[in-house]
Amino acid sequence: MEEKNIPVEVQEEYLQAYLKVMNLWGLEHHSEEIENSWGTTHINICGSKDNHPLLLLHAASINSAQWYANVKAWSKHFRLITVDTLGDCGWSRPNQDLENKTQYNKWLVDLIDQLGLDKPHILGHDYGGWLAMNLAISNPEILDKMVLLAPAASIIPLNLSTKINWKMSALPFISPLSKTSRLISKNDLVEKEFLELLDAAKRSCKSKILYPSVFSDLELLNISNPTLLLIGDQDKMYSPLKAVNRAREFIPNLKSEIIINTGHFLNLEQPEVVNSKVINFLKSD
Repeated sequence: MEEKNIPVEVQEEYLQAYLKVMNLWGLEHHSEEIENSWGTTHINICGSKDNHPLLLLHAASINSAQWYANVKAWSKHFRLITVDTLGDCGWSRPNQDLENKTQYNKWLVDLIDQLGLDKPHILGHDYGGWLAMNLAISNPEILDKMVLLAPAASIIPLNLSTKINWKMSALPFISPLSKTSRLISKNDLVEKEFLELLDAAKRSCKSKILYPSVFSDLELLNISNPTLLLIGDQDKMYSPLKAVNRAREFIPNLKSEIIINTGHFLNLEQPEVVNSKVINFLKSD
């Protein structure tokens, strides 16, 4: 594999860190590369073809390996398609930088169409949550249900320290991601291989994704898909309570919950809790 955002001289180091996390998946899966006008999108797939498709969108500055604590449980019920976001620290290769929300939407619409997915569920964490909401606002008809895990911005602005770390993360004097992630997460609950992958991403990858915006009241009101929002009570990216309260006010068909004793990587810190809530929501009538 070759990645446009990862210099050749460090690709091997990053690949080895990536493979260590992929080994934590603990189940059979395969990879595909989908080519279109936007570039080449790398995806990992697992679960029966007979199951309803579930599209997974990862956090910023990482890749689809991040679902290691979730895929075994979710793949029993869904056909999982885990996507490496164009321009971020996965193995997708963009032909050009995606410069606005409309281009990200068109990329995902084209991807869903090429994969032949019939109204997939969509689940996004952090930046993946912003991408999922952006798609649901503009193209709700192509999706079934949506799950948001601590979406980046989207509902309320990121706090100042998170903004600084986001905008300056590529600078060499900024601490490794495994350290800065402690500002928003409980690292003692995350596998060391994943923390090593975060650090490898900091050393190896130059993420070129669009900074996530806060959606307007009208945009949130336009989300018609049944939606589940989960945020950890110790997430320091923004105020979990304020985010949940605004979401409850403006997203029409919403279920929401703050997960106790959990930071930003809630799907990794409390996987049994999150896995169960996601399955129950997506399988419900």
